[in-house]
Amino acid sequence: MSSCEYLVEMTFTPFGSLLTADQLTTFTERFVLPTFDACEKLIRSGRIVAGGTALASIGFIFVARAESPQELEEMVSGLPLWSRAQTRIVPLGTFGMRAAAVRKRFSQLSQPAEAPAGAAVSSNN
Repeated sequence: MSSCEYLVEMTFTPFGSLLTADQLTTFTERFVLPTFDACEKLIRSGRIVAGGTALASIGFIFVARAESPQELEEMVSGLPLWSRAQTRIVPLGTFGMRAAAVRKRFSQLSQPAEAPAGAAVSSNN
């Protein structure tokens, strides 16, 4: 089976209340930094092929490569911050695949329509 690519968007809503310095330190050490480390490891292994943090907002946007939807599910849900994220995943096709589909459809549309069987052919002579 060949791998597929997916656009993964993970956004995070702010906490309902401000965290204390100790809570923020604990959260950063247990969730934020390990998530960055996990993403870097996924980049090195070729499972994240592009992306990074979302500028001017709190979140990650990346292109993930996986052999199956199950593998993608395991990859994304294994990130420490996943349980706090609102995640959206879009399966990506290739430009070549889309071009082939458009060419096939275009070729079907450009062929003359066949007359139904048994239809009389009229002549204006």
